[in-house]
Amino acid sequence: MEDHLMRRTKRLKRCHEKPVCRQRGAPIQFSDLPVDVLGTILSKLPPKEMVRTSVLSNEWKHIWTVCPKLRFDGAAMCGQDVAGTQHYTRKFIDNVNGVLKQYHGKVVEEFGVKFEFDAMLAEHLDCWVNFALSSRAKNLALDLLPARWGLRPDRYRFPIELFDGGRISRLQHLQLSCVSFDEPSSQLCGFPNLKKLDLDVVNITRKGLEDMLSNCSNLEWLSIGRCHLDNDELRVHRPLPRLLYLNVAYCAISKIEFIAMNLQTFVFQGSWINFYLGTALALKDVKLYLIGKITLNLAMTVLPFLFPRAQNMILHCSLPLKMPWPQGNGSKFSLLKYLQLKFLVLPEDLLNLLSLASFLSAAPFIEKLEIHFAIRTLPQGSELIRRLPGSTYRYLKNLSITGFAGCTGQVELLLHIVENAPNLEALTIDRANHYGSIEEHVWQSRSKALDIARRHLDGRLSENTKVSIM
Repeated sequence: MEDHLMRRTKRLKRCHEKPVCRQRGAPIQFSDLPVDVLGTILSKLPPKEMVRTSVLSNEWKHIWTVCPKLRFDGAAMCGQDVAGTQHYTRKFIDNVNGVLKQYHGKVVEEFGVKFEFDAMLAEHLDCWVNFALSSRAKNLALDLLPARWGLRPDRYRFPIELFDGGRISRLQHLQLSCVSFDEPSSQLCGFPNLKKLDLDVVNITRKGLEDMLSNCSNLEWLSIGRCHLDNDELRVHRPLPRLLYLNVAYCAISKIEFIAMNLQTFVFQGSWINFYLGTALALKDVKLYLIGKITLNLAMTVLPFLFPRAQNMILHCSLPLKMPWPQGNGSKFSLLKYLQLKFLVLPEDLLNLLSLASFLSAAPFIEKLEIHFAIRTLPQGSELIRRLPGSTYRYLKNLSITGFAGCTGQVELLLHIVENAPNLEALTIDRANHYGSIEEHVWQSRSKALDIARRHLDGRLSENTKVSIM
């Protein structure tokens, strides 16, 4: 039995040592690839280049039509012509119509047009939208925003009448720029299966927008930009249980009210307005880019109430600072770990920067803090440093300050944070203005400002703290 096993092992060893001869098959042709693979490869090409593959051979003549994604970009298709001319627009129209003629009867998953709106386009856009809907498109994008436009640019009238029940239910992604909804709001019945909606410079009534959004119950991603509602309120009364991302940018709105209990990211750009996002307990990321001034007291009392479970927050604004300094006895950010502050420092607030410590008092679990100053002042180097009552920021590990000018208020804030952060691992101080590069007339004060920082930090930092002063 043992001899038999040894002989068998030797035979197997000799078999493994023999070279393996593989029979050569016919070379694989590009056209032999599965249709879905072909479509994925061709979708990476601009439409103009995709169509040009038809000249390679007879077999390739129509192979490009398997691509399920059609994106028509005027700059890419008519780049050598002068934009804005009739010839430029006519060339784009002819090119798009030529491609669509070859796609008749085929399924198109994604259809997009990026071209500055021109009255010549209106009739053709109606046909293209109808083509996309007839081709069972799931994604529709019309980016018609001109490079230069006034407060009331001409807009394409969106043909909502082309959307019957079946066509509306198929749409999952919809992007509209520089379009107008002129139909009565009763026709804006919403898109029941829409997951992503992007509206930019869209002319629509408040009621029309509310009706549309109230009937998008499966919406996951929503962006509303530069849609002016004449400072009216935007209230979506029906819950949006699947909404994860909400962006509202530069809209003439006086109030926003959404019921989005699973919202994770909220982005707002514009003047301060009233927010109500329901019980958005899953909201983790908040980004506020505010135009105009808000008071520190407002920020400290309202923001923790609106976003109690935020973990990451960005706040860019003009923030007047006044005495007395808030001591953090109000609302708390119970879960905030990352905070970025970026604002213009007014001359009258140079001595009140220490009041920014109230953000730390309101966020006891903060781990990373960035403060970006836009400041115009010369280094002062005062030895009269004021201090707040002792606090402990035991979770703070990373502190970054840009726009450090060496003024007394910045030094007071810096020392307060450093002396109360026993576990600080990284400290970055940069003289450069985070809003842009340092202007020539302040270059001479750079070294003095940084020397002030080094002198005041001497002996106050742990050996475990990595320091970068630039």
